[in-house]
Amino acid sequence: MLYFSVRAIVALNLHNYASGRNPWGNLKPEYLEKRGFVEAQSDDGLLEIFGLKQGWHASLVMVELISAKHIAQAAAIRLEIKGGQWRDAYMQMDGEPWKQPLDHEYSTFVDIKKVPYPSLIINGGDRDAAIYPCALIQVLN
Repeated sequence: MLYFSVRAIVALNLHNYASGRNPWGNLKPEYLEKRGFVEAQSDDGLLEIFGLKQGWHASLVMVELISAKHIAQAAAIRLEIKGGQWRDAYMQMDGEPWKQPLDHEYSTFVDIKKVPYPSLIINGGDRDAAIYPCALIQVLN
């Protein structure tokens, strides 16, 4: 269920976001069961998908006074974005922002899924640096 008031959608495969914040929150077992969720784990293959409303809501979530609007948990997601009066959608992946052009007549689809052989990001030149597996994010206009 997508709340009408949600202005930003976030899909995480980690517990933390934005410098270590936990917007998904530490949910009680009763809430998890009622909503059909499982406890979030970084290695469970699931994305935690949540929404942020206005700026004040995001601020309260980031200082962990409240949690975000829980939307779903899924192994893969497809977002359909209809441009209408909007010309662009503002997106971000792993801290890197981009402006996605939208067509006012046709939908733009964003697929986020784990792939069997992920791409790797390697910190160039430093042999002791971490190697980071990446999910596939595909944008189709």
